[in-house]
Amino acid sequence: MSVGCDFQCVFGGLAVGRRRRDRLHRVASFAVVICAVAGLLTSIDSLMAQETAGDESRPKEEIRFRLYRWQEDYLWLSRKTEPLSDYERFKYIHLGGAPTNYLSLGGELRYRYDGYNPYLFGLTANGKPFGSNQERMFLHGDLHLTEYFRAFVQFDAAAEAGRPVQRAFDQSAPDLRQAFGDLILPTGKGTTTLRIGRQELWLGPSRWLAVRDPTNIRRSFDGALLEYRDDVFIFRGFAAKAVLIYPGLFDDPTSSSEAFRGFYLRTRRLFSLPVSVDLYLLDKQLDRVTYARGSGREDRWTGGGRAAGKLASLDYAIEGAYQFGTFGSADISAWGFFADVSRAFEGFGVTPRFGLRSHYASGDRNLKESTLRTFSAPYPAASVISEMSLLSVSNAFNLQPYVQLTLPYNLVLGANWNWIWKATAADSVYGPIGTLITAPNSPASTVAQIGQVDMTWDVTRFLQVHALYAHIFAGDYIKAARGGDFDYYRLQIMTRF
Repeated sequence: MSVGCDFQCVFGGLAVGRRRRDRLHRVASFAVVICAVAGLLTSIDSLMAQETAGDESRPKEEIRFRLYRWQEDYLWLSRKTEPLSDYERFKYIHLGGAPTNYLSLGGELRYRYDGYNPYLFGLTANGKPFGSNQERMFLHGDLHLTEYFRAFVQFDAAAEAGRPVQRAFDQSAPDLRQAFGDLILPTGKGTTTLRIGRQELWLGPSRWLAVRDPTNIRRSFDGALLEYRDDVFIFRGFAAKAVLIYPGLFDDPTSSSEAFRGFYLRTRRLFSLPVSVDLYLLDKQLDRVTYARGSGREDRWTGGGRAAGKLASLDYAIEGAYQFGTFGSADISAWGFFADVSRAFEGFGVTPRFGLRSHYASGDRNLKESTLRTFSAPYPAASVISEMSLLSVSNAFNLQPYVQLTLPYNLVLGANWNWIWKATAADSVYGPIGTLITAPNSPASTVAQIGQVDMTWDVTRFLQVHALYAHIFAGDYIKAARGGDFDYYRLQIMTRF
């Protein structure tokens, strides 16, 4: 028996070692590819910079890539007086006729590592240390035919290794992430756009809506969006259904159990005031959702507003929302709030920024009353409260002072301290989707304190490196649920082109 055990231990250890070596080889290979692509593009870009020095036809706002790639517009390249460089010909492929007839190509390669020691305060069966290696690839084409029609198509593929339980949005063979067409018509002082197809729904900078970029596969919808915009107003109305993520090749269907619709109004310098104001009314319907009081069908409306601008030397953004609707046989009455106030100090060679963020999301005061008071944002970023992406913006209140230091060579360092409490004692702490952290009969309200440092370095226009470390101190409520402290690590290398 001992001989058999020895052989098992030896060969088991060899297998574990082999898997680790294979994983390291995979990580190193992907990182090398990212850096090689970025290096090639950087060399081309440097030639482009020499060729276009002093060229006023190249607007500064179009130099950098955007989170939503369909927001990029390379028509400005048609106005260049010098010949296009090799890279520019890749971004602006003239199709003949008017300059507005062109095709633009682009994409992204990203490697990301998330480490938890242990996972989620050591709670649940998966509350053990692990590291998740994630790779993803995006490729897109942006077709413009005259100034009245545009088509955008984006493909993605993603892989993940190391996570004990696979998440749907971490791994997939190549699939169609976006495919939509725009019909653009002049309307009065502005334009009206009808967008139909598979799309990322960016409505505005609301804290409660996000594309889920930290995960491997981003969130998209099948549906229609109608937009009117002029110099002051942007109005968007939409109706769509979420796209489900399946692991196979081109097999992602439209969800039949989840729908999203609503209106979003943005104003820019209304009445010449130095403030932007957003107003919205959003409806999310789910066939089944779970809260501390149980599970059921939900029809939840979110009405709210956001204001952002500059007051004296302070930059600010504040947002509040009220929710109503039905959950099973119960009515919904909940509200949420967000604020971010900061100030930058310039003129020191480096630029420090000091600020304070805060969220409030209401919770149930009584799990047996006929009204559900748990706030649930429609589609927030998983990292809306903390970068570890493990606490949801429901039944939560936090205060987060922070400092950012902008250094030469596009290097930004950050540090913050985050206090998180339960909003109400009766309700639970909400973790990742479908996870409730409960400590029965505990009157404690403190959830966690998080100390975090991070670094983002735009090495070149094409290559970005991001790193983060956080230590999470379990609060009294987590300790009552038999959880403890843990560490979170992140490393991300990305090239966009």
